[in-house]
Amino acid sequence: MGYCHILPLLALLGLQSGNASGQWLNYPAKGQPRTRDGKVDLKARAPRTREGKPDLSGVWRVESTPIEEWRRLLGDGFEAADRIRVPGMGIGEVSKYGFNLFIDYKPGDEPALRPEAQALLRERKANGELHLTSEECQPTGFPMAILLAPVFKLVQAPGLTIMLIEEGNLYRQIYTDGRPLPKDPQPSWFGYSTGRWERDTLVVETVGFNDKAWLDGAFHPRSEALHMTESYRRRDFGHIDAEIKFDDPKTYTKPFSIKVTHLLQADSDILENVCAENEKDRGPPQGI
Repeated sequence: MGYCHILPLLALLGLQSGNASGQWLNYPAKGQPRTRDGKVDLKARAPRTREGKPDLSGVWRVESTPIEEWRRLLGDGFEAADRIRVPGMGIGEVSKYGFNLFIDYKPGDEPALRPEAQALLRERKANGELHLTSEECQPTGFPMAILLAPVFKLVQAPGLTIMLIEEGNLYRQIYTDGRPLPKDPQPSWFGYSTGRWERDTLVVETVGFNDKAWLDGAFHPRSEALHMTESYRRRDFGHIDAEIKFDDPKTYTKPFSIKVTHLLQADSDILENVCAENEKDRGPPQGI
């Protein structure tokens, strides 16, 4: 990967901010399996709800890509990226998929942009719109919001699972009460989600996205036709194995998917994260 390809990652690390700990850092939550030294036993059996389903509740963070993998992927650009030192957002603290969903593909094998999407991308670049939405205090979008360092919390209740995303104080509602997906949804940043259990795996279908957010830091676009399917399986107390499938026939020539693991942030919580709070780079509003 050439040096020019590292620029989106430098921007991504420099513009995002994250907090690895929460308001109740090291508060020993009740009911957690623990080892003899008092630490949460991350290899213990996954908990279950009263209904007998795996309980996904907890504070989670995506497993980061190891430094050696980054070094292999970025080549000469690694040293430049490693110099970025944003708290909780170092090069070894993010997933490679937050940077580029297609990073594992060999050149020429990745899903190609359709001509209409290529034209729209050229137009955005010409208009100076090729930048992260977070620069304008807009949502980062999904899944990039949970593929970076900020943590997220899952709250599982009968008929509804809520995902609280630390980045921007955002949330997703995943309805598991049997309702169908909306047929003509108003486009939104995070879409409309329904879930169903397939044995011990929660399968989430989401439609109704807008076309304003990027899928990753490499500026891969999405359209309102995007249909996303997520699978979550809590392997044990401390790990959730997840797969995200993307099917956007208006933008890409074929569907694609990624697999990640989320790590439990035991005895912790999410922080309030407000865009532009204490921000000093942006100039004053017009007329001031």
